[in-house]
Amino acid sequence: MLTTRPTKRDKGSFFSTALMFDILDEGNPVGSLVYDKGSKAEITFGDQVFIAQRANDKPDEVLYQALVRVMTGAGRPPANPWMLKDAGNRTLALAESMGRNFVISRGSESLALRKTFGSRPYRLYRDGSEQPLGTVGQEKFFSRTLHMNLPAEFEPAFQMFLLVLLLDLSLKQMANNASYSP
Repeated sequence: MLTTRPTKRDKGSFFSTALMFDILDEGNPVGSLVYDKGSKAEITFGDQVFIAQRANDKPDEVLYQALVRVMTGAGRPPANPWMLKDAGNRTLALAESMGRNFVISRGSESLALRKTFGSRPYRLYRDGSEQPLGTVGQEKFFSRTLHMNLPAEFEPAFQMFLLVLLLDLSLKQMANNASYSP
């Protein structure tokens, strides 16, 4: 089971806004994750580097933009899915947000990452199945450790890609819920 913990920052990255994590397998460091808020994440396992990024550079619309769009009768913006790419720039997976859930395409396989009522972590399902394959996310409320409890058929880079999706969703929800204070 893969887990992550926040990485200590060095002097060169002290003022960086990127979220940095160590990737652990059974408590042993196996890689790193650097998430540049909202646009890109770099996943490293040894000498293998994977990139999770948006299909284009346009950010998702925030709540007030969606409200303006609805009030003016404008059409929805085009989809901007997340992509997982390897060092050869091959797309390994695509994921599109559907509210608080994700629809994921991995090769010929279709998956869904869904939040169930009363459960902290998200659950991964095969398309058309109600049997969860595993969980991704925070297992305990006050813990900073994030868990990927998935079968071995899902390679570590894909598991971390799922975590990037949840990080992006969490930060987007925090931005939408930010309170106004003069």
